[in-house]
Amino acid sequence: MGDIRIFIQVFEENENIYPVKPELLASNSRKSMVYFFLFILLFSMISTSYITNTYIVLAEVLLVAVVHELGHYAMMKFFNSQAQGMFFMSFLGGRIKSLKFSNSLKEQTFINLMGPLPGIVVGVILFLLVLNSESNVYVIELALLFLGINLINLLPIDPFDGGRILGGFYFNSNDRLKMMFTLFSSVTLIVVGVFLSFIPLIVFGFLMGLKVRGLQKSNELHENLAEVDVNYKKTYEDLSNREYWKIRTVFLRKNPKLKEMIPSGYTLWENERLLVEQVRQILRVDTKSDMSILGKIAVMIIMLLFIVYPIYLVFSNLEVIDWYLDNTDV
Repeated sequence: MGDIRIFIQVFEENENIYPVKPELLASNSRKSMVYFFLFILLFSMISTSYITNTYIVLAEVLLVAVVHELGHYAMMKFFNSQAQGMFFMSFLGGRIKSLKFSNSLKEQTFINLMGPLPGIVVGVILFLLVLNSESNVYVIELALLFLGINLINLLPIDPFDGGRILGGFYFNSNDRLKMMFTLFSSVTLIVVGVFLSFIPLIVFGFLMGLKVRGLQKSNELHENLAEVDVNYKKTYEDLSNREYWKIRTVFLRKNPKLKEMIPSGYTLWENERLLVEQVRQILRVDTKSDMSILGKIAVMIIMLLFIVYPIYLVFSNLEVIDWYLDNTDV
């Protein structure tokens, strides 16, 4: 009788009984393009309330964004690896798609770091040029945008580059710690937004709060997947057919209203691409811990220096900012 049970279990878990998993239909590059244009649209709506020459500033912001993303891309090409969470890489779509995802903490760290660092260097150089030559509104404006946008990105707050680096060091391997870190980031953004009376930052903080709930659901799903012996710590491409359908089943069990709309058993839904994306978001790639404690400390010191020095440079030369405000309609 025991042999029969073993035979049945082996048959049930046989990979051949599961339909072939769908291709990764969700286009990350297309979604990145949507996020990028939403960002530009939001910036345009906000800036028209404060700045007369909105289109000039918009062009400057685009330049800053391109330099920032090219910094990420250069490091990706150096490692021949792709990092998680690069939202605005759509204009390089095909080139990025050809790169494999990295599971190296060292590679992920330097890819994230090389987004804001080049922009901060450019911003510092432009600001020093202003200090040592005749003042120019557009050069000051560009310097402040390079510094401001990239300094914000370097802050150790989720979902910025600095937050991804800090998360990779201490939080990403533990769902609960990651949840607490995201909650802290959400509260910080809301408090700063209230202090500065900047409504978009407050809204963004509340959206980050929704992410906390998403992480809580993911944690519950991961516990359920561990119970049914499904390895969710891999990329979608590496998932077996069994793992895809098991993860899909557990996800639908947690979302009964959605389950009512979907065919039972192992039948593909007409909107299966939505479930493919949900499965992809549930997955967690195990990051290889290939950075020493000294390496992590060195990176944190570099981040601190690149945050403190530009702030010191600007605040020790506030007359430049005063001149800029006097000669613009901000």
